[in-house]
Amino acid sequence: MPEHHRAMFEEYCYDCHDTFAEEGGVDLEKLSFNISEDLENAALWQKVLDVLNSKEMPPEEELQIAPDVKTAFLDDLSNQLVSARDILGDSGGVITLRRLNRREYQNTIEDLLGIRPDVSELPDDQTVAGFDTQGASLFFSSDQLEKYHAVARNSLQLALTSKKKPQSKTYRIEPEDTFFKTYAKKAHEFKEAAERAIAWQSQSKKPSTEFGFIDDHDADEALGWYHKFFPQLADYLKRPENQNGTSLISTIKQGITRVKTPTQYQKLGGKYLLRVKAGTYKGASDRLSYLEFTSKVEKSDSQDYLGWRKVNGTLKNPEIIEFPIELEAGKRTSFYVHQRTHMGRGDKNIWSKVRAENGIGPAPGIWIDWIELEGPIHDTWPPEAVSKLLFERPKGWSDTEYANEVIERFADRAFRSQSPSPEFVSKLQGRYLQKRDAGLSFIDALIDPLSIILTAPSFVYMVEPAVAEGEDDSLTGSELAVRLAYFIWSSPPDEELMESGESGRLLEADELRYQTERLLEDPRSARFVQSFAHQFFEMERLDNFEFKALNFPTFDNAAKESARQEIFQTLQVMLDEELPLKTLLKSDFIMANDVLAEYYGIEGVTGPEFRKVAVSAKSPRGGMLGSAAVMAMGSDGNRSSPVERGAWVLRHLLDDAPPPAPANVPQLDRLFGTPLSSRDLQKAHMIEPQCAQCHRKIDPIGYGLQNFDAAGGWRKMETVTASKGGGKRVTRSFKIDPHGQLPDGTKFKNFYGLRDAVAQNEKEFARGISKALISYGLGRPYGFTDRDLASQIVRKGRSSGYTFNSLIHALIQSDPFQTK
Repeated sequence: MPEHHRAMFEEYCYDCHDTFAEEGGVDLEKLSFNISEDLENAALWQKVLDVLNSKEMPPEEELQIAPDVKTAFLDDLSNQLVSARDILGDSGGVITLRRLNRREYQNTIEDLLGIRPDVSELPDDQTVAGFDTQGASLFFSSDQLEKYHAVARNSLQLALTSKKKPQSKTYRIEPEDTFFKTYAKKAHEFKEAAERAIAWQSQSKKPSTEFGFIDDHDADEALGWYHKFFPQLADYLKRPENQNGTSLISTIKQGITRVKTPTQYQKLGGKYLLRVKAGTYKGASDRLSYLEFTSKVEKSDSQDYLGWRKVNGTLKNPEIIEFPIELEAGKRTSFYVHQRTHMGRGDKNIWSKVRAENGIGPAPGIWIDWIELEGPIHDTWPPEAVSKLLFERPKGWSDTEYANEVIERFADRAFRSQSPSPEFVSKLQGRYLQKRDAGLSFIDALIDPLSIILTAPSFVYMVEPAVAEGEDDSLTGSELAVRLAYFIWSSPPDEELMESGESGRLLEADELRYQTERLLEDPRSARFVQSFAHQFFEMERLDNFEFKALNFPTFDNAAKESARQEIFQTLQVMLDEELPLKTLLKSDFIMANDVLAEYYGIEGVTGPEFRKVAVSAKSPRGGMLGSAAVMAMGSDGNRSSPVERGAWVLRHLLDDAPPPAPANVPQLDRLFGTPLSSRDLQKAHMIEPQCAQCHRKIDPIGYGLQNFDAAGGWRKMETVTASKGGGKRVTRSFKIDPHGQLPDGTKFKNFYGLRDAVAQNEKEFARGISKALISYGLGRPYGFTDRDLASQIVRKGRSSGYTFNSLIHALIQSDPFQTK
């Protein structure tokens, strides 16, 4: 870059971006004018070009660059960057050798053995550039090898030592046998203790200890507990239906009524069917008309949410609901049925509020007559994966001959595109013989060499052997098959794809397109959809906060999980029907089940299956900006955040990520105890000079989303409560003012205007998705030398209306995807 342009930096830029100030982490004083010096330097020059072209810099209130100076600078810089991309292209864009991440390892073991292993002890998948496919973070040290070996051995033992087909059984649970007796006993204890406490209070001579209490406080507490908890238990016990079943209630002392099944254990896991005969009480709320199904592994501190089903039967005419369940291999697990729940203390807080109003607590919504658990149900035995591993032994073969062939075939499958060396296979066969000589059975002796295969580098790593400098570095057909399968399925190629790769046909554009389409149509492509969407849209934020049940009583576990699935299901239907990316920006339909439709106030949707539901142009739903999941991620679980929401839109929808917040952002302590609207609160940030520049760009977008509360519910007023000294709380309500503008100056008056404005930026959204696909698919961060590839993908996608499918195909058909 010509040195005379440094004068422009000195006059217009160094006040904020020299070595001393370094606002936004940008130091132009140290910037080398040799643009092609390295990738980092070139990337910063590209950033300079972008902010000048977008007129983001200099800020409006600062001295503006003279037009002739700016034009000359941009002309020179644009030409220099084109040259830099050519020069740095050979050194950039390197795909780093990486191990399988946890998801891929799990899927690969399941493909080979038919069971999903517990990978919680394996090395964490530290994300780089937002994705868990990045080679820079996917490695493991020699001291972690034993963890892989332990998982491998355990998986093999579970898969290969189950000889007989497990007999399916049906267990019947009559809940009154447990709950009526338990609640009757507890009610008697409360009443008896209260009577003793009253007897003590009615006299003054004898101490409380003579009435069976530890001290006076214990006696007072017993009476308090009686008044607090006994009425609800008495109400439960007087209901005649609880003599032959149980109402599902929630208490503080006993928690929710959870009907538990007998603990199940199967080495290979299996399918189970849970049946529940249940009915709803007249007047039960929509939320309390749902059953919630959960599971808990023995010795685990947490429970897993399996799903929900709405009960349409009544107390007089109950219905039988069937819920399919998958038991994890080798884990002692119990299943539970109960009413819908919130996180943490949410249900207890609701109980306390209602009890304060009626003296009893929430009325029950569902009554259960009985529960049945049937299983395990195996469609085939032995399972397909085990039959493939332990294939039918040819007549006349000895144990040794059979074991040798099993080992060789398994190694060949496990190593995917790389055939194991004869020496490696021979050593494994020798290990088998050593174990047999030591007295081990055929299967136990076989497990040892097979576990070594599952910890070998050719299995744990995505191996693509390097070539000498100057030689063709294109992937072989087999290597391309593996890369394609792990990109879309996060698991190994199937036989058809592997055969296409080995024959060389996969290297032809038409065959590659056909196989890509076939993989996308397979149910396993849902792994890509969920993994990519979860990581690109930063959906882990949805689990970062606890939404207070008293503030958001209907945003419970079922609603939150359904909101999460809305994003995944929308992306999936876009793939299935080849819909444009604009569907995620603005749409005339949403993907919803009964839980989400009720949360959104949409009638006529029944059943747990997600399906397309039409929404009108006047509805705030339709597109990611109207989804509860995205809005909830832009909050702290209590209050919505224009900053988080605005920054999310810039990062993920407009491909214009703001820089990280500076480390010295001041806390607005002076505002403590003052209820302010979100707009007024952000104005306080604008006073701070280190905050103002970014907030001018972020906040106006976030204001347009303020009609959504912290849990994504629609509102017209914002209610804010602040705590003053002495425990006083002050509450004020503010009318939502949703007007704002995009960074390009496009103004909007309300949420609908914002949604329309964002939807006009389909090309920018496509570019952001393309950059993310490059990073996710190639296993490395998107970099300076990838700009031409991203432009190529966007250009090819435009002719197809920017469908998600077209961008995926464009990446897979590109040279970088097919190069080592």
